[in-house]
Amino acid sequence: MLALQTLLGRLDLAAGSIGIECLNPYFSFDKVPGTTTYPFQVPMTPDNLIRLNFPHVRAAQGETPAPEPADFYIEELLWRVGSLRYQGCDEDKQQLLYDFVADAADLQAQIEGLTLPTMALGEVPFVTDPFQMAQAPDYALPCVRNTLFYGAKDKNPGYSGILNRYRDGLYAAGPLTPFLRLQPLLRRVLAAVGYAVSGPWFEEEEAQQLVVYSDRRHDPAVAVLQVNRHVPDISPGELLVAVQKLLGLGYDFLPARRELRITSLRYVMADPTYIDRAGATARTTAAANGGYLLKMGLESGDELNKTLDTSWAELRIGAGKTTLDTGAGTLHMVREADPLDPGRLWLVPAVEVPGATTELGLSDESRCGLRLLYDRGLQPASGGDLYPLASSGSETYAGVSCGTEQLHWAGVQGLYAQRHQAWLEFLDRAGEEERTVPFGIADLLTLVPARKEMVGFRKYFWQRISLSVPVNAPLEQARITHRHVRL
Repeated sequence: MLALQTLLGRLDLAAGSIGIECLNPYFSFDKVPGTTTYPFQVPMTPDNLIRLNFPHVRAAQGETPAPEPADFYIEELLWRVGSLRYQGCDEDKQQLLYDFVADAADLQAQIEGLTLPTMALGEVPFVTDPFQMAQAPDYALPCVRNTLFYGAKDKNPGYSGILNRYRDGLYAAGPLTPFLRLQPLLRRVLAAVGYAVSGPWFEEEEAQQLVVYSDRRHDPAVAVLQVNRHVPDISPGELLVAVQKLLGLGYDFLPARRELRITSLRYVMADPTYIDRAGATARTTAAANGGYLLKMGLESGDELNKTLDTSWAELRIGAGKTTLDTGAGTLHMVREADPLDPGRLWLVPAVEVPGATTELGLSDESRCGLRLLYDRGLQPASGGDLYPLASSGSETYAGVSCGTEQLHWAGVQGLYAQRHQAWLEFLDRAGEEERTVPFGIADLLTLVPARKEMVGFRKYFWQRISLSVPVNAPLEQARITHRHVRL
């Protein structure tokens, strides 16, 4: 038994059933799959037309009806908050055609056509005083070497080649390019389309230190920082997918409200808990066993890509048959002398590309991609004086540990070993098993993508669940595709 509730009331539904497909969002690299129904018919009763705002009329006038917010009830219990999407109309049969989307599918409907620079992401106070910087939780100002920020090196002879230059507790005269912190940025992006975001990933110390590289100068005379001016020109979906692939994350959604939860897949694999699931004869598909090719993006046009090692941006696992290209990446790191103080040696991120600034008649167009760094705080240069270090690594200039992870694929602290290995090894060796099992409303309401299921003394993750919910009868069974977990 099911019901659909819009903002204007509950819809009248014809007898029959609605087919639903639930995809485990942890199993997709290139998108975040959501929950969708197959198209179903809605009678063109007067009440339905009012509650759906006459979509066939608007469509006939050349308008694309916007998704209608709706709640999906099964056996009088709220199952999902999502949207109804208009698909068409059969006036002879007096039927409207809709599908229902929830989770990532609903989010995709809200962010369609948006880019980060065009979104209302708000503003924050802009401060540079070291004591006030601790109260600036949305951004950091780490030192960065970019001698080509103004283009030709003689374009601005007074420029030291250092962005956010810091010495003796002060930011010196020169370009200031704020780096937004990743976690607050994700909260702002999701909030702009009506979603909250939560999950255990937000409690991880290394994740809290991640910042997003920006190539745009901020005028220090302006007291506020417009967040959407310091983001890469990508869509919200591209941001979410790139971060997911780079950091080995799993996304899932709270069913009864619009809230995205983020979890590190390494912890999903390590969790020993499970539920029991009734067994049945299965149809099996062999494991892939083809390995992976892991790739991250390099900053476009960066002259340093021609002279410095870039092997850290790629790693082949096994035969490398499946490519995991994140699009996101990081910057080069260099150990060198401060150009304004040759006796001072330090470790800084480096890039050689024109920046975005209105100074000297230059272009204010940002060209940077999604590049992440860890904000390691104030760390010592060679003489012991402190400066704000952003790094792809986990050590200071002197080689002292200041973190536990690195934004390179290889190594014991690299992204593969720290964040991807357990999950990718599981995917590579786990075949598919498809079975029809008893499945009621309690099973559907307690379905969690991170939780393992015990079927016949073997543990699995569910990958896909297909079911048909009767309009006027209880839910009884579902078709489940499982992936075996070898522990």
